[in-house]
Amino acid sequence: QVAQAIRYEATAALPALPQPLVRSLRRLRVRLCAMAPRSAPRSRAVAPGLLVLAALAASLVYLGSLGPAYSVKGAWQGQPSTLKDTVKGDFGSVMEGLEPKVSFPPIAYHREGVALSVEDGRLNADYTAKLDGDTMLQLRVNDEQEWRASLQGEDASLRVRGQGADLDSLSWEAAQSSSVEDVGDVKVEFNSDKEYNLTVVREMLARIAGAELDAKVRATNAGVTGRLGARRELPGGVEASYSVENPVGVYDLASSTHRGRLSAAVAGGEAVLQVEGDASSQAYEGSYARDVQGGRVGVKLSRKDGALGYNVSYARDFDGVLEGDAGVHVGIDEDGVYGKVRASREVGQGLGADYEASARFETGEDRRLQLQHALKLSNKLGYAQLAHGSGEAPRLRVGYEFNA
Repeated sequence: QVAQAIRYEATAALPALPQPLVRSLRRLRVRLCAMAPRSAPRSRAVAPGLLVLAALAASLVYLGSLGPAYSVKGAWQGQPSTLKDTVKGDFGSVMEGLEPKVSFPPIAYHREGVALSVEDGRLNADYTAKLDGDTMLQLRVNDEQEWRASLQGEDASLRVRGQGADLDSLSWEAAQSSSVEDVGDVKVEFNSDKEYNLTVVREMLARIAGAELDAKVRATNAGVTGRLGARRELPGGVEASYSVENPVGVYDLASSTHRGRLSAAVAGGEAVLQVEGDASSQAYEGSYARDVQGGRVGVKLSRKDGALGYNVSYARDFDGVLEGDAGVHVGIDEDGVYGKVRASREVGQGLGADYEASARFETGEDRRLQLQHALKLSNKLGYAQLAHGSGEAPRLRVGYEFNA
């Protein structure tokens, strides 16, 4: 009876079982045939129901082995002194943070352009269809009667949103793009709020004295803005670029933003000089960077709003040099001296250790030293981290996270 129930219930209730599961049920049927008792009226009555559960459980085990379905995690953070309460039997503050927080995955069913899905606690119904060679229709409705539809073609699109049959909530936006000979790439965007954008881009406007010119013009409800740019390669591997752009609706050249940039390869590194500003204010920045002793040296000088800034730094990773992953970053800027060290490695038995320390000494009037460091131990199921900083009490953070 049990064997017959397996055969019947698995066929009737689960017609599309995976082949590995079908083979397992067949082997179970053979074993039960050999073990089956001669007479058991009550067993005959409950066997079909039990075997439905067995088949479903086996299906879940098989499907669950295909990959993570959802994540479970929890964390608690506080001062180590709080753990004194747990010694007295008070686990309230710790367990509240460690209560599991489950992040469920989206679940979806697709078939021939129709889809049902659950995302963020909402039920969605989707419909997709191809209307012609390059136009797709997409429609989505959720359990709160919010809907959105779109028509997407090769050079045009239309998107509509609404709430049920309420026409007052209806909103839409449309766009169309094309390439016009001797004009450039043209794109027009407009919506139900009567807002529009008309953009024309010409990547290669002209070539004058070895310089390549490009242009971009954008018209909106608030006015027109335009950008004219030029770029050229100079002798010695120097690259130069310049652009001027007016704010939207402002047609005074003094209010336009000018940007200039020079870059060149110097002594195995790259030097860059940038200038940006309008008639009222300008900003200047120069930088140089190159590889030194397996790391990267960077020097930067800037001036903006009358203030001088600088930053000299060196950063290096020690991957392949030290066991595990490690790196260092040190430097000095207008505020003081700073540094950062990080290191991580496996310590055995699936346990990993991560350490990070940073420091900054401010050279201004306060002349104070700030230190922060943290040690973290973790494995596949959970972690514990101890962190401490200047002027702060030590903080302990424990948590767990795994996929189920």
